[in-house]
Amino acid sequence: MDTQWHPAASIFPMLPDDKLLELAEDIEKNGQHEPVLLLDGKVLDGRNRMCACKLKGIAPVTKVVTGIDDPVAYVLSLNLHRRHLTPSQASMCAARARELYEQQAKERMTSGVNQHSPVENLPQGTSSARDAAGKAFGVSGKSVDYAKRVIDKGIPELAKAVDEGRMAVSTAAVWASDTADEQKSALEKQRNRDYSKLKPKTIDAKEPRHAGEHKQGEVFAKSTADVAITQLKGIPDTNEFREAAFVRVEKWINTTRKAGAK
Repeated sequence: MDTQWHPAASIFPMLPDDKLLELAEDIEKNGQHEPVLLLDGKVLDGRNRMCACKLKGIAPVTKVVTGIDDPVAYVLSLNLHRRHLTPSQASMCAARARELYEQQAKERMTSGVNQHSPVENLPQGTSSARDAAGKAFGVSGKSVDYAKRVIDKGIPELAKAVDEGRMAVSTAAVWASDTADEQKSALEKQRNRDYSKLKPKTIDAKEPRHAGEHKQGEVFAKSTADVAITQLKGIPDTNEFREAAFVRVEKWINTTRKAGAK
């Protein structure tokens, strides 16, 4: 029988393959310290532990939980403080929590039940719900919007790249507007790109700047390119929008080249 996941279990990302293997080997060597929690026959918490056990052919230790009125709040209370998430990963979690909370709100309105969870229920309205979800995970509402765009419009591999901490959510949100093939191509390029190696070129001060029209054009083009590169290098590595800026420039360059080739 295939394992069934509770919708709330998908809020937090799965471990990358290499980390999941490390967990599997640790469980094989030292045992499973925390049980996999089951609610209504579905895994509510412990997807990584469940998959790690399957990798090693180990029967997972499980525990059935009952009396949980708000599965989303329950999962958040278990994971928010034990997970070490990047801002982009947290934004993805917030977007998923927001969606589930909105579904819960609709169900409660339909049933006429007004329950308050241990974690504050999201208020009505798109922006307020977004901001409340972001606040719960310590990220901005705008970042939650980025994440929602990635989840709604991006290919699964794009969302996975953000979930695994390999890409900023702002960058993924830019690519999510492209076609599936373009997204796959961008992901492949992203795997092989290292912007840290970008170094601005300098122009020899002794180089004659008036050695003919051709030379003037060359110097102007080089100096302008150097200015652009220097400006991009001025974006700190810690700025989560840094890579999105590079992608924006790259897309403009590619578009301009295509237009010039026609």
